[in-house]
Amino acid sequence: MSRSLPPTLTEVLEVAKVTARILNSCGIHCCLVGGAACAALGVRRVPNDVDMAVMTNEDEENIKQRLVLADSHFYLINPKTPGATYKVLWFRLFTMSSYRRSCKVDILRRGTLNIPDIPPDQIRIIRGLPIAPILAVLCLKLQAWDHHGAAIEWRFRAKQPTDARDIAELLAIAVTGGANVSKEAWLPQDFVSEAKRRVTDFLITERSTKGSWKQLGLYRRQIRYMKV
Repeated sequence: MSRSLPPTLTEVLEVAKVTARILNSCGIHCCLVGGAACAALGVRRVPNDVDMAVMTNEDEENIKQRLVLADSHFYLINPKTPGATYKVLWFRLFTMSSYRRSCKVDILRRGTLNIPDIPPDQIRIIRGLPIAPILAVLCLKLQAWDHHGAAIEWRFRAKQPTDARDIAELLAIAVTGGANVSKEAWLPQDFVSEAKRRVTDFLITERSTKGSWKQLGLYRRQIRYMKV
């Protein structure tokens, strides 16, 4: 069994910076989503990898090759999924031990996993990193919570409690920052509608968060019809 340690928060964010710098030099607008974005926004959990959304129609495999050619710390390996045609991108970390340590980097093209087309002027720079707007990060994390809960494999369902904790922290940060979906006219209506549907499901087990969702404009009141 490997004794290599997972990447630290500092390492994950540094890998994200390198990735963003190369993508920007290629003229590709990008921003963090997922756990790394949550951490940059103030969520306490340390992410294991980098989820970088790219606002382009270029093939994701081509973009991975660009990164590998631009920096020798990047490398590609075959996925564990039998028959898969894509490659998995990793960034080799500096280590003083004999054990290889790396950080996985997922390149997610707009539209993948319902990632919306985020205008460049909506991307925030935090800690020198391009971050997706907080409500986009929150809604995508809510989507992950939903998908993990519906998964057949236990390894995915086991991630749902972690998703819920991330969402609770991100909710508080968004409310404190005065976020509201009415201020995000660029968000696609179907993206917002799906988020509101998922909020209803989330409230089944996380009722204490109802007020926060209301403040963000993402709570959809349930209409009850009286029997005649």
